[in-house]
Amino acid sequence: MNLIVNSKEEFKIELIEGEILSTNGRVKMMGMEIPPYPKLLHLSTLNKKMIAQKKINGYNVRLTYLPKLNNFIAVLRGGYVCAKTTFMLRKHFSDLFMNFFKENQRKILCMEVLGKKSLANLHTDYYKEQYGFEDVGYFIFDIMDMEKPEDERFIPFERVEKICKKYNLQLIPTIGVFDGMEDLNKKLQEIPSVFEGAVVKSLDGREIMKYRFDSRPEIFINKIPTREKRQKPPEEIVVTHFFQGYEEAELGLDSGITQEEMDKYQQMLDEMGKVIAKNKSKISEQSDKIVAFLMKSINEHGTFEEDMLKEIEKLFKQKIGYQVGRFLRMKDRQFLD
Repeated sequence: MNLIVNSKEEFKIELIEGEILSTNGRVKMMGMEIPPYPKLLHLSTLNKKMIAQKKINGYNVRLTYLPKLNNFIAVLRGGYVCAKTTFMLRKHFSDLFMNFFKENQRKILCMEVLGKKSLANLHTDYYKEQYGFEDVGYFIFDIMDMEKPEDERFIPFERVEKICKKYNLQLIPTIGVFDGMEDLNKKLQEIPSVFEGAVVKSLDGREIMKYRFDSRPEIFINKIPTREKRQKPPEEIVVTHFFQGYEEAELGLDSGITQEEMDKYQQMLDEMGKVIAKNKSKISEQSDKIVAFLMKSINEHGTFEEDMLKEIEKLFKQKIGYQVGRFLRMKDRQFLD
């Protein structure tokens, strides 16, 4: 299967063959398995020392070295290789990244990419003025060590900081170390609204959560872009916050989805992929199972009126329908390749 997307003539790179192993972005290419970046749940409380970093409004890339190419590629969250991003990062930062990969072939640079000619061209004047980024720029927020077991792959922050300094790589801006929400909220008021909030991590790098401005509009209303302040339907707010992992008490949602439930949901989606590959007649049955699981889960996390539950169920069905369509497109693409 050809895994390249955004491959216009001007962004020509090598043909990358491989296989997407799960909907969360696990992918195998040229004999190398690349793990996904975890889906982040939302920070609701802070009761131990954790590092807060600015949350960049870019797009998630796993920059990976492939020995067979003797070059790096930009893997998007879904597992595809973005030809445009790969081309632009090679054009502007090839020597920098290859200097790193020359000594660290089994490490993956997790970064936010942005810039005028990238897939995320927001606030380009700010990033040009502050960091010198024009056509494309990047911020490294994590490094995976592929020599380690999967649950130990994220390198602790202090080592990430030292590695970035050693190889002159752009580290994502750090806000500070906090052990309480009050101090974190106060400090976040000082950062520009071009950022989306914070990503908060344990000192060993194993716990990672997001804390977006739009999750606490009562505190950060001045940080939220006008278009995001428009009122969404209540059921859409509930479902969005449920999947982001935090509560919406005024609408009946006491807490968001847990990591265990998220893992189960992901497992059921992976099973859907197998169903589509083998027996399309079972799609409806598997979809109903996933929707039933989500409805049971959200009912355990809140109390809702019957009409609200009906609207929530519709949104869950739409979400699963989108995933089915995505699987079918992947299957068709595989057939064509």
